[in-house]
Amino acid sequence: MALENKIEMVADLVEAAKTFFVDLFRPDMTLEKISDVVSPRLDDTIKKYEANGLKYSAGKFSVKYADEKHFQLEFEMYFQDAEGKWHKCANESELRDATLLEAGAWKTIQALKIITFPIEKPKSKDDEVLQKDKKLEEYREAEYEKQKLLDAPDADKTIDIEPEKK
Repeated sequence: MALENKIEMVADLVEAAKTFFVDLFRPDMTLEKISDVVSPRLDDTIKKYEANGLKYSAGKFSVKYADEKHFQLEFEMYFQDAEGKWHKCANESELRDATLLEAGAWKTIQALKIITFPIEKPKSKDDEVLQKDKKLEEYREAEYEKQKLLDAPDADKTIDIEPEKK
């Protein structure tokens, strides 16, 4: 690969990362909607750079709690060229207003502080590039179990933390 082409490709990679988060969100976003919007863009980025001779290796996409009114998005992906040199493609968004998120999504982000989705290379046309976050799945399961206890029709709404001492 000629040095000029390689420099141009790396510069293009950096520029693509800078504009990645522009016009991404609409009001009432859930974590699933975020994934649905981001996944095709990540997939396109992987395909574009692989077509230019880079090999995709790994990456991650994160939704992070920033402060009581904001969150932030970020991603990083790693590519290797034919000579074995590694190239990082990464960016983080400006702070985004929490009002863009659906209430449950914001509550989840506040509780977990960071939700990270591994970025996998798509194997076929319909594959999801973003994989599930294990902490998010565990959190949702715990919230579901709490809600089941609270919603039980004849259940006593109080839950004993310590067993009764005799």
